[in-house]
Amino acid sequence: MRRTLTALVAASALALTASACGSAADQAGGGGDKQDSGSSGKGSITVEDVKGEQKLDGPAKKVVALEWTYAEDLLALGVQPTGVADIKQYDQWVTAGPRFGKETKDVGTRQAPSLESIKALKPDLIVTSKIRSEANLKQLKEIAPTLMFDPYSTDSEYEEMQTTLKTLGTATGKEDAADKALKDLDGKIAAAKKKLADAGKDGEKVTVARGYTTDGAATVEILTESTIPGALLPKLGLENGWNGKADAYGMSKVDVEGFKPVEKSTLAYVAAKNDDVFAKSLPKNALWKNLDFVKKDRVHALDPGTWFFGGPYSTAQAADEIAAALTK
Repeated sequence: MRRTLTALVAASALALTASACGSAADQAGGGGDKQDSGSSGKGSITVEDVKGEQKLDGPAKKVVALEWTYAEDLLALGVQPTGVADIKQYDQWVTAGPRFGKETKDVGTRQAPSLESIKALKPDLIVTSKIRSEANLKQLKEIAPTLMFDPYSTDSEYEEMQTTLKTLGTATGKEDAADKALKDLDGKIAAAKKKLADAGKDGEKVTVARGYTTDGAATVEILTESTIPGALLPKLGLENGWNGKADAYGMSKVDVEGFKPVEKSTLAYVAAKNDDVFAKSLPKNALWKNLDFVKKDRVHALDPGTWFFGGPYSTAQAADEIAAALTK
């Protein structure tokens, strides 16, 4: 299902404030890449983003990331970002992988980064997402070459994640690091798959969800096959119990009755520690109490810092958390 920008705008209500669980809802990714002169640090480089081919004078050294996905990608490449949007919230929601060094500066929120702060860092590359920066792309490009990605325009956010990492590897002269990061990810997924198979969980149906409170009510979103967790399940030897219609972000918003078709599956979810609707709000509902996965104790909380919309570190963490939840 190819989701358009119109659908993204229509679904913007899914994004919550930076301090809420839903603030982590909307992400972005990228396209293919090619290089004019190898990764030796000399010569121009041509890469492709959502706007087409973009030419850089050479491998970028000072990179500002305005979306968490790309900040994580840079860390996976061994590149400390010069600037990142919303560092404090990143540390809360994206717990996989290394942390930013003291030299990495915060440049404001992902929704409204400070152009002055970005300019002061004198970057040679800015990386952002279409959903965040479509309106101010011209201003960003006046500061430095800018790559813009959009994972929601594809049918597979997992494949988009891989492609974007490789693109950034080319843009920073770190192609080998990109290949290694993806190889390491494959190895961790294989290990998680073996752990599940050894525990007799091969082929088990699993539903992956996230939840948070909106206007005093529980909001639950189930991740479809187009998302990173949705793609992970078959790679782990599991089956996605959910086949509902996806919104612009690859998720299906449901009420308690919406869980009825997947009650025979195992439910794995992410929620903030201080806003765990699966442990606090939903158990007050009689319909929830009667769901098969609730009555038979097949509801598992994943680490609240498991980020479903990130790069290779977050994807590996999601695989580990799902495997651990089903085998504990």
